[in-house]
Amino acid sequence: MKNQWRIILGLILTLVIVIFAILNNQQVAINFGFTAIQAPLIIVIIGAAFIGAVVIALVATSSYVKQNKELKALRNQQITDDAVIEKRVAERKAELEREYANKAIEMQQTFDQANSVNQASLEETQTK
Repeated sequence: MKNQWRIILGLILTLVIVIFAILNNQQVAINFGFTAIQAPLIIVIIGAAFIGAVVIALVATSSYVKQNKELKALRNQQITDDAVIEKRVAERKAELEREYANKAIEMQQTFDQANSVNQASLEETQTK
């Protein structure tokens, strides 16, 4: 929608410039500093508008290219950062799994010891 309004505004401004240029069709002197020429004002107005449009297009294109370079660099950085994060997560997960396995083994050993003590005391009470 935003671009549609820009196109409509651009067309309206172009129409205003063309109407203004058509209404001013007298011959005028143009001084370039080293030479002077006579030309219809309509050519001068349309030529100045065209040169202005070219300058704006060049400036906009250069900033667009710069933004694309920055965007590409940021995407590459994000990919690198994501890989580092995934590596750290995998390392931490492996560490936690090792800790869990060690705790499970400790708990199993404690349970087995307690169970063997209970078994021994049960056998001792049964023999009495």
